[in-house]
Amino acid sequence: MPIDQNSHKARTLSAIILIVMGYCGYSVADLCSKILQEDYSIYQVLLVSGLSGFLITGLWLYIKHGVSSFFPPDIKLHLMRGMFVMATAYFMVRALKTMPLADFYGIVFIMPFLVMILAVLLLGERVGWRRWMAALVGFLGVVVIAGPQFNHIGEGVICALLGAFFAAMNIIWLRKIGHGVPRPLYGFYPFIFIILFNAAGLFLSGTYKPMEVEHLPYFLIHGPVVVMAIVFVSLGFSKAPETTVVAPFNYTQIIWGVLFGYVFFDVMPTQTTWIGIAMIVAAGLYSIWREYRKNHAL
Repeated sequence: MPIDQNSHKARTLSAIILIVMGYCGYSVADLCSKILQEDYSIYQVLLVSGLSGFLITGLWLYIKHGVSSFFPPDIKLHLMRGMFVMATAYFMVRALKTMPLADFYGIVFIMPFLVMILAVLLLGERVGWRRWMAALVGFLGVVVIAGPQFNHIGEGVICALLGAFFAAMNIIWLRKIGHGVPRPLYGFYPFIFIILFNAAGLFLSGTYKPMEVEHLPYFLIHGPVVVMAIVFVSLGFSKAPETTVVAPFNYTQIIWGVLFGYVFFDVMPTQTTWIGIAMIVAAGLYSIWREYRKNHAL
């Protein structure tokens, strides 16, 4: 029994470390997106990121799993998920252009509640009234964050909410796909759609701009850290003995959001932002706790 307990603790700790590192990777990618959009269009930023991510995941798939791995039996689900991830990337990055990082993460934290609602509507899952009340508190937290500043960041709030919605759809489709597919496949098809959409956007908008030397590090970092984040978060959740134990570490993104916002943009969250984030995080943690209690009920 002690050996099993030690193994359980070790797996949980390693899963937490992977998840924290993965969400840190997402935050670094968000920072790069926000900085680059000061000089380049969203299409150029995402196209360069998509190309590097496509090359990394494509080579990984080919070397480790062979040509057949590019064509899974449930390819239609992967193609649909690819479109959801493409939409998520577009709206998230567009929101980052106009929103402070802490406000952005506060809005995006509504995603678990959107997953819950979509699971009820699309998967037929049942949810008790307590979790519905937690979802309501979470949405009120979004209203608090968006309220006083809405005239200034209205577009950013709408884009962040749309990004969270498509991210939730991505999770629903991941449930449909299930486990067992090669890990790089989770990123390969989304990167294809990101490339196609943003290449068309860049061509039609005519917003291409030659990359300056000082911006190259941000372009070079963006794609690989997204791949790293996808892999680390996927590994973390697959290694974790219990998802409900590691899920709260999603909220570590607010730490990076506040830190990066202060260091790179000299911006600190407003009082209303802190209140809204506290409401959303508290509601999310309560929902996770309810799920834990339900799974451990005698």
